[in-house]
Amino acid sequence: MNERKIEVFLNEYREENHISPFRGNSEFTEYIKDGMADIDDYCGEKIDYEKDRKARRLLKNYVLYADYKKLAEFKEIYIGDYDALQRDYFVKNNNSDV
Repeated sequence: MNERKIEVFLNEYREENHISPFRGNSEFTEYIKDGMADIDDYCGEKIDYEKDRKARRLLKNYVLYADYKKLAEFKEIYIGDYDALQRDYFVKNNNSDV
């Protein structure tokens, strides 16, 4: 995601989670970038979070847990979502072998 798309994502996230306008954007922007890197690394592909609704939902949950400093719990709870996303991208990229 480029900076403009991150800003759109952040505004959507702030609205959905009723984040105070008095909290700055920089911390959330870093959570978003970290989350994208984490999810992309796990899936082995650069994901388009505009098109992939499952990945977008996972990223929003990542940001939520990161904000509460609970990423270890996030990984425990959402590992199945990570696995499903990884499997989807593997199948998508290797469907010619099937």
